[in-house]
Amino acid sequence: MLPFIVSWCLFFALMGTGPHRQQCLAQQKEAASGISSEKPMVIHSDTLIFDQEEGIITFEGKVKATSKDLVVECKKMIVYLNENSSPGSGLESGRIEKIIASGDVVINRSDGGIAKAGKAIFYQNEERVVLTENPSVQQGQDFAEGHRIVLYLKENRSIIEGSGEKRVKATLFPKEETEGQ
Repeated sequence: MLPFIVSWCLFFALMGTGPHRQQCLAQQKEAASGISSEKPMVIHSDTLIFDQEEGIITFEGKVKATSKDLVVECKKMIVYLNENSSPGSGLESGRIEKIIASGDVVINRSDGGIAKAGKAIFYQNEERVVLTENPSVQQGQDFAEGHRIVLYLKENRSIIEGSGEKRVKATLFPKEETEGQ
């Protein structure tokens, strides 16, 4: 998730969005020690609206955000900057608090994993993603769906929750044995 967030900062630093530019560059240098920040996040959409006073960036219309490790496609993406974002507030200025993707959200990971939902909320500090509105996840042939799916990225685990109307459903396939074993 951290490469995802650093890529966002790179994007806005390159766009030159005012006082947030230097803070995003500083965050990139600080985070680069543990990750590769060579490739920026590339975002395509029909519109981009940046409300600097509110600290909200909105992408609308066929949104496709691509980074080194994942591709997120949706109809609308809202990026919430840290509420303490203000000129001169140090490294926290311009820090991403959360990202809400909505409308036919599809998340493709470089490891082949796919997540789909009507809505996905990325919580930066917790490195957690909450999928709602008919969410499902798939890795190879294995598939699971439920009422709500929570992905804990740091811990490499997930929780799939059911509800009265929609129980958890998982389809798991046995692993194929390689020849010679």
